[in-house]
Amino acid sequence: MIIHFDGDAFFASVEQTKDYRLQGKPVVVGQERGAPTSVSYEAKKFGISRGVPMKEIRKLCPHVAIVPSDYAAYSVYSDRMYAIARRFTDRVEEYSIDECFADITGLDTEYGMTYEEIALAMKKALEQELGLTFGVGLAPNKVLAKIASKWRKPSGFTVIKNETIIDFLKELQIGAVWGIGSATSIHLSGLGIRTALDFASKDSRWLDVHKISKPYREIHAELNGKNVKEMGESREDIKSIIKSRTFRPPTNDKAFLLSELSKNCEEACDKVRRHGMVPRFISFYLKTQEFSYHNFEFTLPVPTASASPIISLIRQFLDTVHRPKVLYRATGIALRGLVPPQQVGNDLFGEHERSKKNDSVVSQVDRLNHRYGSHTVFLASSLAAFGRERTRHSKKEETFASGLLPQPHTGKRLSIPFLGHIKV
Repeated sequence: MIIHFDGDAFFASVEQTKDYRLQGKPVVVGQERGAPTSVSYEAKKFGISRGVPMKEIRKLCPHVAIVPSDYAAYSVYSDRMYAIARRFTDRVEEYSIDECFADITGLDTEYGMTYEEIALAMKKALEQELGLTFGVGLAPNKVLAKIASKWRKPSGFTVIKNETIIDFLKELQIGAVWGIGSATSIHLSGLGIRTALDFASKDSRWLDVHKISKPYREIHAELNGKNVKEMGESREDIKSIIKSRTFRPPTNDKAFLLSELSKNCEEACDKVRRHGMVPRFISFYLKTQEFSYHNFEFTLPVPTASASPIISLIRQFLDTVHRPKVLYRATGIALRGLVPPQQVGNDLFGEHERSKKNDSVVSQVDRLNHRYGSHTVFLASSLAAFGRERTRHSKKEETFASGLLPQPHTGKRLSIPFLGHIKV
């Protein structure tokens, strides 16, 4: 049996948990972007959604609280969500920052509990320890579990059994099925498919005649109660890690944009190291005010999860994407082609050995950050980005809820210029 946990208005709920003054109040997250990224359920009652422009939001709800995004806090809550789930089972898939799957097949015998009781125990632990609510779905497979978790929102718990599948599918529009996008939904609608049950009822001959591809055949199978989508809990299943950040005001300052990319890179590399992997390919982008992307991709001479040599290469390639007089509102970086370090062979010019020496320094930095708090120690190249972030949050330190998040670091952060001098 598979459980799917889906955080209710996750970013907005975290903000309400951090600041008791926001609890029970309409909250919109995304002030720094000028567009909503998360809307609390209290705000939704006023007709506010992520598609509503900021200038319209106060007309709908004059007393709404519009707050900037705090992705560092969201990541902390997300990591704790995964950790709590793994207390019950090690078969956990980190699907997104506010969602995860957990396979509890066979644990009913081990725990002496029904699957429903295990799922409810996990839901209770998540909500009590994080101070958030979750939509939880329990079903024979991932597709049905995801349908179930969204059935009752917020804080719902829904069980789909083989004998009750039809009851759920006949009410569900085909476009609301996980994995079926708008284009596929339109295509299937043209074939007379309106609901999930319409699709699930088709036989293999119909699938062949209409050339339904493998991903949608898997969805079809799971809608019929079969379990064909594997859990992605193993580190080998992680193919890429992406970190991005929007900032205000927009800027063309190349030095600041490089600092933002450096911060992205440090956070992405930290996550890659926690998975015990190294990337082979790097891509980075600058996003303009008009939401167009200027990007560049390159191959690392030696795969590494250390940010410093990657940033040195980004510095070399930045002029290929940076345009004079163009204002940029966001940066992002993707680490791709992740492999275990033992799959990295020696190179002709000894770069691999030099990279290994840098790894020992990075390990010490990781220990310091683990002991004293995330980003206590960071690269000098990230200083401008961290400086702006600290200024933005300096007036909000008192809003951190005791016992739920680490108190903001009040001392001086340490930058490490010498890491930036490692040659690649």
